Amino acid sequence: MVLLADPEGRFKQRLQSKKSVYRLWTPSNIMFLIGFFIILLTSGFTTFSFVLSLLPSTSTSFYPTSIPWLYSKSECEHTGRIWRNEKCWDYEHNPMF
Repeated sequence: MVLLADPEGRFKQRLQSKKSVYRLWTPSNIMFLIGFFIILLTSGFTTFSFVLSLLPSTSTSFYPTSIPWLYSKSECEHTGRIWRNEKCWDYEHNPMF
């Protein structure tokens, strides 16, 4: 009954005052949301970069290295490696070994 017979318009005034109290897009809220999204993007990028750095790179480079568990020339040459300077050398050593 009050809604239909509101000649002074108090109901509309109350609605407008409640809306102005609970506005979402205030300048402080906008600045907070911008800061939040900047922090979120920065931390996401940092996390993603860190995870990618942990993954092994597929390098096709090979480096010569001595094989410490082969002590004789015959054992070394049997495995297809080269015996030099009293050490067994592998010239196709992959760092992922």
